[in-house]
Amino acid sequence: MMSGIDGGNCILSSMAKTRVESNMIDGAEVVGTKGSYIVTFKGNAAEWEDKSIVLSSSRQPYEPRIFKSLDGAIAELTRIGLNEASVKIIENDK
Repeated sequence: MMSGIDGGNCILSSMAKTRVESNMIDGAEVVGTKGSYIVTFKGNAAEWEDKSIVLSSSRQPYEPRIFKSLDGAIAELTRIGLNEASVKIIENDK
């Protein structure tokens, strides 16, 4: 198991790409609700201290990156090198 940035569970796209190329990450899940999606990873290096590794941005590397659309999240996963991802939509409490 490997941590993300500074011992946390957030990783940058470049770190995720390296782990995908090394077969340490082999899948991803996009989780969220309309306008607020995060990417979590699956694989033998996709957890740290019982938490899933999540994608972060270089502007806020210690917080999960929030995508406004599913298309944006899937496009980023394609750039990272993943060809498959599951999607979990969470309903808003109204």
